[in-house]
Amino acid sequence: MEKRLRDYLRHLEKLDYDVISEEEIWEEREGLELRLTEIHQEMVRLLIPMSALLICACIFLGEALNSFSIVQFIAAGVTGLLLLYLALKYKTLFGVTRQLCAYVDKLTLK
Repeated sequence: MEKRLRDYLRHLEKLDYDVISEEEIWEEREGLELRLTEIHQEMVRLLIPMSALLICACIFLGEALNSFSIVQFIAAGVTGLLLLYLALKYKTLFGVTRQLCAYVDKLTLK
């Protein structure tokens, strides 16, 4: 998915916004809206396991602090690391969303 998005961003960078026709603007806007919808769906798909992992990490950490069990400390650390990995993926998608929104603004102003 990331490769397709990079290719699409390169395509948008190559567009000459001064000479683009009104029909081409509408086509590009529809393509951008489709990509943004796809990215937003992927972001929601990441948020669901992130919230589950956050809850699990809190439960494991609470139990670990209650009973001082090393196994539960390890489980809290592992779920925290998985949560961090998903959060980094979410952050990259958020950055791509911001870039695409900037191109939507460029197309809207022309």
